[in-house]
Amino acid sequence: MEVPTPKNPGTSGLPNKKTLLSMAPLPVPVLKSLLNLSPGAADTDIIAGHDMSDEELAKAITKADAVLGDFTFKRGIGRDLLAKAGPLKLKLIQQPSVGYEHIDIKACSERGIRVANTPGANTVSVAEHTIAFGLAMLRKLIPANRSVREGRWEQTALHPSELQHKTWGIVGLGQIGRDVALRLRPFGLNKVLYYDVRQAPKEVEAQCGVEYCALRTLLISSDIVSLHAPSTEANRNMIGANELSSMKDGAYLINVARGSLVDETALAQALRDGVIAGAAIDVFAEEPPGAADPLLKVEEDKLLLSPHIAGVSSESARRIMIMAIGNVGRALAGLDPLYVINP
Repeated sequence: MEVPTPKNPGTSGLPNKKTLLSMAPLPVPVLKSLLNLSPGAADTDIIAGHDMSDEELAKAITKADAVLGDFTFKRGIGRDLLAKAGPLKLKLIQQPSVGYEHIDIKACSERGIRVANTPGANTVSVAEHTIAFGLAMLRKLIPANRSVREGRWEQTALHPSELQHKTWGIVGLGQIGRDVALRLRPFGLNKVLYYDVRQAPKEVEAQCGVEYCALRTLLISSDIVSLHAPSTEANRNMIGANELSSMKDGAYLINVARGSLVDETALAQALRDGVIAGAAIDVFAEEPPGAADPLLKVEEDKLLLSPHIAGVSSESARRIMIMAIGNVGRALAGLDPLYVINP
């Protein structure tokens, strides 16, 4: 009796063939090249879903063993989409970013779908962007640039100041908050304060050179306040009119975390009224901000804006994608994925 030769599970069209639905705006050849680095995912079919309609996505997701989320946050994965999809064989939704607020974690958990992100992959980029924001405001780089371009050459009128001997307040001492603190050490600050819902261990405080205090104490005492807290219902508008009014009139606010942490209307009014000296904002309540966003009406000398790029660099993008696709490969190979949000 002739024994049949086992079929190669990686051959197209056979039962063990795996499928990845990508909701990220990435070319399929790029994803293919990354998947080829993962032994468990080298022969995976890829469905490009970023430009699909909701109905098309609902059909595509039923075919997927794994989903790569959208790092632009424009294509969400919510309860309605999962309900339209019907029965699923999904092993993992892998979000290629730290944030995942566009994914309904509860709905995924109810369907038995694990969701993972890429914690720490953009830490360096966000920390450097934070310090760049602080230095740009202190050194008055925006009005200085305009002064030269407009032929005014103002060497004495701009009044830039130094970071040395200032007090910096960090709200949220997670990975990014700690990295900011470590990068501030060579600048010779007076002190670095921090507030978090949980005080860090003493050895972490010593390593980062930070002092724990209440949020109000931090706001009253700091020359620069940078936000690195997560987006939660408890943190919504944690910086509002009362908090802004408690800050020094020469202080600066930096938000590189989430737009929901700051009451944008209150911040715009505080900047116009001179309650604080300035702010630098990378994240908005609505992204991109609409024409009616109050922050867009504040004069640029008092407000430095960037389009949610604090975590974006060529280096961090590479780390994120290698981390994300590597985790997809683990799931497709039958291994437990890492960085799971809803284990």
